[in-house]
Amino acid sequence: MNDTTIPMQGSRFARFWESQTGKPLTIKDKILIGVLTVVFLCVFYIMLDANKYRAMVRVIEGEGAVGVNPTDRALDFGDLSRGTSAVRRVEIANKTFLPYYVMMFETGSIAGLMENDRNFFRVDPRETVKVNFTTYVPASAEIDRIYKGRVYVFKIPML
Repeated sequence: MNDTTIPMQGSRFARFWESQTGKPLTIKDKILIGVLTVVFLCVFYIMLDANKYRAMVRVIEGEGAVGVNPTDRALDFGDLSRGTSAVRRVEIANKTFLPYYVMMFETGSIAGLMENDRNFFRVDPRETVKVNFTTYVPASAEIDRIYKGRVYVFKIPML
């Protein structure tokens, strides 16, 4: 009796799968891998497509003092004294034929000082929604400190 090895057939991935699991790649396995790949790519696309805004505010000495830096590239609240607030607006325009579900998250040291007037909402096709971000500087804020962070706006297409 001759003991010869028959080489495995199929793709490189199928051979790898069989060498790792000890069983051949089935149709069910292929479908599961395909579905997981599509889900991963969708999540990856949503993460890359997120709008990212720098957010910052500088705490200054004084009472009721406000110095504003107008820009549309960041949520820059300028210079604020303790006990004051400022508002910045972001427009979310849906120029597609599918509705979006919008989620926003704030990070960094400014996140505790900032609030938005709406979150977790739907934007219909060809609709523009305005979201106000308000930063309030509490009496306990450090003078001459710059509070920084980012705001991430995720737009998830709804089917």
